[in-house]
Amino acid sequence: MKKVNISINNEVLQKVPDLFVKTKIVGDVSVGVTSQQIEERKNQILEKWKGKSESDLDAIPEIIAYRHLQERFGSDPKKMLSAVEGMLSRGILKGKFPTINSAVDAANITSIENQIPIGIFDMDKLEGEIELHLAHQGDEFIPIGGNSPEKLKPNAPILKDSKKIFSAVGVRDSKDTMITPASKNLLLFSWGTSEVDEKKVSEVLDKCASLIQSNK
Repeated sequence: MKKVNISINNEVLQKVPDLFVKTKIVGDVSVGVTSQQIEERKNQILEKWKGKSESDLDAIPEIIAYRHLQERFGSDPKKMLSAVEGMLSRGILKGKFPTINSAVDAANITSIENQIPIGIFDMDKLEGEIELHLAHQGDEFIPIGGNSPEKLKPNAPILKDSKKIFSAVGVRDSKDTMITPASKNLLLFSWGTSEVDEKKVSEVLDKCASLIQSNK
């Protein structure tokens, strides 16, 4: 299995000089129906957050750190929620934890349990070098759940390979690299700044990989 290094474009580093990215490849996976083990973990998460509200998020250091990252990219973190905060606010705090498939659910569980965002992509659909870039005027992709291209907000952080944009990081991902039962090799992605423990981010990706592989 090849290694993946994601380069950070200078436009990004000018906005966020202390940004780092972490990746992990999970190979030879079996993506299918979410296991009972994972469903139980989801129920435990829902129980933990039962009765809590969005104001409780203000006490979580990682939530605060990723809000600050949104601000540094020019977004209002109250309007454009970071990935983990979005899952909590739109779903878990309302008693909902959607089921997608074994791999995506494993990533979402690990992300929520640790308050660290995780992107998950079909590695075999990626081509050439991968770069963290800023979207330019006219950039677009077809998001998961969509049927036609959608314009991306200029200066928003994106992931792109040599042929295409495949993620508006922390917001939406491309239909081209979504995880399906046919996916065999997965790329896990996360990021952070000096406000986030870099070692923890690496450990969280390791935990996610282990949970995905446990579904075999």
